[in-house]
Amino acid sequence: MSNRRAAPDHSPVRQKIRIWILRALAVAFVAFNVLTQPFGADDGPWQRFLEVFGTALIMAGVIGRIIAILYIGDRKNSNLVTEGPYSITRNPLYLCSLVMIFGAGLIFGSLIGAVIFTFLAYVIFWNTAKREEEYLAHIFGVSFAEYARSTPFFWPDFSNMNWGSDRTFSPKALLITARDAILIIGVIPLSEIVNFLHGQDYVVALVSLP
Repeated sequence: MSNRRAAPDHSPVRQKIRIWILRALAVAFVAFNVLTQPFGADDGPWQRFLEVFGTALIMAGVIGRIIAILYIGDRKNSNLVTEGPYSITRNPLYLCSLVMIFGAGLIFGSLIGAVIFTFLAYVIFWNTAKREEEYLAHIFGVSFAEYARSTPFFWPDFSNMNWGSDRTFSPKALLITARDAILIIGVIPLSEIVNFLHGQDYVVALVSLP
């Protein structure tokens, strides 16, 4: 943990814009899965495997985000947190979100859909994280430069794991994380509803995808 220097009054990133872009992406995700369906039988072993694996990824992402929140709390962009999940990747929250999004795509049974929307989310998170890091580099200077040299930007290096002891509790941050988790877990029953609508021909898919 590094002592904070004097920071500008403005936020490094306009988070509201990012949130609205992600909401638009979520709407596009639902529309995509309503208008498409996977190849093969709805209850085939491959689809069932994707559902189970996708659910496991969602739960792993939820747990990872909760652990990350316990370390950073409401100190994002104000303190340099380098312990716990932040010792193996500089952006564990975004990484866990990508895992959840990929899992949500798999639940609908389409690898193509999962890859497309995970990539689009990655582009959003990558740009946001880069702008946040410019702010952190300005605030923490050499401390952040040393942290960035030893810790991957996104993909984790578990050999760096340092659980540390500096955790914080932020009810607001946990509440936001819980809300986001409920929304992403809601994809599971949503996929069943979409499959039912397709199976009963209430909604006709325009194309089948692998």
